[in-house]
Amino acid sequence: MTLTIPANDHGLIRVFKVTDPLPEGLSDRTPEALLALFGTDALDPTYIDVVDTRDLSGLTLLDYLNQGYDIPPEAAVDPALRDLHGIAVLIMSRASAGRDVTLTLAPHVTHVTTTGAPARLTAPAAPLTSDAATGTVTGSKAPPSNAAMSGRVATIALLVLFALVALMIWVAS
Repeated sequence: MTLTIPANDHGLIRVFKVTDPLPEGLSDRTPEALLALFGTDALDPTYIDVVDTRDLSGLTLLDYLNQGYDIPPEAAVDPALRDLHGIAVLIMSRASAGRDVTLTLAPHVTHVTTTGAPARLTAPAAPLTSDAATGTVTGSKAPPSNAAMSGRVATIALLVLFALVALMIWVAS
């Protein structure tokens, strides 16, 4: 079976079940182990997680995905994900490093589900040519508000009063 992760893929986690025999170095996500499972070395192991559901200490895989990856609890309706036990490999969209990556699954690897909040990120095809997108913004500075003017008047009045008090103290001494 082959599965392609598109270059513009974002926000998804692909869940795979792996049965025996497990390749050497799978828990360390070595390039050799990933090549043996997925038929490609184009995946970034930083964004791949290998989970043994027996080691989750009372958590289910769904709890792990919810707490660790913010996968919504609505994913629990997927029976394939709910019933997954054993070794699971989670491949995040970022593992493809923004390239199309085709996975050729080994016979003992099963694609269980793809979950998450998908978002397709695409750049504009051509530069914007609208008149609104050209030129510079011109205009004068906005006039000060009434509150700003009142504050300035109050500051000047306080400075004048301070000067009068200082003058009175100086004359009296």
